[in-house]
Amino acid sequence: MRVNVRGAVVALITGLSVGCSGGDDGTVPTLVVDALWPMPLEYPSILGPVSGVTVAPDGNVLIVTRQDGFSAVNEINSVTGTGQCCTPTMAVVEFAPDGRKVREWGGPDQGYPWPARPHGIAVDPAGNVWIGGGVAPPAGGGRGGRGGRGAAPTGPPPAPTVDDFVLKFSRDGNHLMTIGGSGAFGGANAFAFDADANEVFVADGYANRRVAVLDMGTGAVKRSWGAYGNEPSSAALGPYDPNAAPAQQFRSVTCVELADDGLLYVCDRGNNRVQVFETDGTFVAEVSIAPSTLGDGSAADVALSPDERFLYVADGMNERVLIFHRETLSFRTSFGVGGRYPSHFRELGGVAVDAQGNVYTAENGQGRRVQKFVFQGTGPVTAEHQGALYPASTGGM
Repeated sequence: MRVNVRGAVVALITGLSVGCSGGDDGTVPTLVVDALWPMPLEYPSILGPVSGVTVAPDGNVLIVTRQDGFSAVNEINSVTGTGQCCTPTMAVVEFAPDGRKVREWGGPDQGYPWPARPHGIAVDPAGNVWIGGGVAPPAGGGRGGRGGRGAAPTGPPPAPTVDDFVLKFSRDGNHLMTIGGSGAFGGANAFAFDADANEVFVADGYANRRVAVLDMGTGAVKRSWGAYGNEPSSAALGPYDPNAAPAQQFRSVTCVELADDGLLYVCDRGNNRVQVFETDGTFVAEVSIAPSTLGDGSAADVALSPDERFLYVADGMNERVLIFHRETLSFRTSFGVGGRYPSHFRELGGVAVDAQGNVYTAENGQGRRVQKFVFQGTGPVTAEHQGALYPASTGGM
């Protein structure tokens, strides 16, 4: 059954619950941006594109950043020798809840493999840090061949670099394990953990287009599945067509989130949807996110509220965070607008929630920041799209 809910198409399987998080009283979380979080980095440090964000069990916030994309002319002068500012941080940066930097570590040339395009970070129940990768464009971004000045490029386009391994570290950055390699993964970029089963669910996502379930201790793959629980396929689906029938395979798997009731939420970003599964891969339900979105797609990441009543969805192409009631998968409201001020987003790609209900967002590409939205309790829906969540004293937006 498919029904329209405030512009989001919802598909439910009759007779199966999609969450046991309590009744729907019509309220939603209310949030306000903390424009002064995190605290400034020590000069001359600068963040790279923030490609993943997570909250550790102790409440600290960890991000993983990319080390590319900086302007050598006026952004990393300390690296090029033309000035004093700035110097990119190491790849992983950890913040305390009050915004103080706790530590930084990781990145290329540290004695272990590092993804060409790191994408996704998570902390398991034992406190270990998992990092995955994605797909990096070819060096130079152009086609192969050397045709000379003014000549058309010749030969096939160079292939992108697909990160095919997963990294596991101690909390302070000691390398514990490299899992995969030799094509084992195809951009394994997000993780969720089942401590009782000793399993890690992996969004193996850009080339393999599947959910893979690993043994948390050994990294061995125990099972995997594609969209609707089908046998996974790595075949490219071609351009997304919003008028076509729902694709029976994933286009790009970019998130996994496990609820306490055993339901697994999976982002199929390229198909503009979040699908819900049991942990054995049985399909339960799906919700479409801004289904007319083209480009990279809308469903980039998800997070659950502490009471698991609400599902947050990071819609990167439309620069908003959407809030759904988890049990019904019904859309409630959204916040954020495109831009560079606090509570604006530029290349929104990640969302995480701490035990107090505060929401953290990660901005990739030219966004290059992590933001905090402070939980204020719950209240009635005031607008379908709330825009920037400024404090009331500023007049709002």
